[in-house]
Amino acid sequence: MTRIANEQDLKIHISRLSAPDKDVRAEAMRGLVALGRPAVPACIALLQDGDWKVRYRAAEALGLIGDGEAYAPLIAALADEKDHVRYMAAKGLGLLGDPRAVVHLGAMLRDENEFVRRSAAGSLGAIGGEAAIGLLRAAMNDEVSDGVRAAILAALRDAGRLS
Repeated sequence: MTRIANEQDLKIHISRLSAPDKDVRAEAMRGLVALGRPAVPACIALLQDGDWKVRYRAAEALGLIGDGEAYAPLIAALADEKDHVRYMAAKGLGLLGDPRAVVHLGAMLRDENEFVRRSAAGSLGAIGGEAAIGLLRAAMNDEVSDGVRAAILAALRDAGRLS
């Protein structure tokens, strides 16, 4: 695909992230992922959009594209006011697999939102390592939600050390 076609596609996908229809936004996100690396700078910029649904889909695209440039912006998105964005940022960090994210994801195990905690647990399991396992085990002791506890157990299995 030519650079100009990529730029045109990028603009179209970005504009569709604000569509009222959820399916259209999801399709736009998949279009950004299909563009790959050229979409990363735009997706990073979209993490500052005023519409949480755009930030959510931008975080999702960044995780699925898997480019290391997304690491710091996804870490910053863990502090987003909207739980959906925090959830997707945590998920994206797990997809990146960067062990530097472990401490930040560990902090998300105390998020007020159960789905954010589940996502953080899953990402810690995907990244693995002794630090992630320690954070997951510690979180299990304090977690009251059965759903999050199940996510922590699955993450411990994924990390390869359930004992």
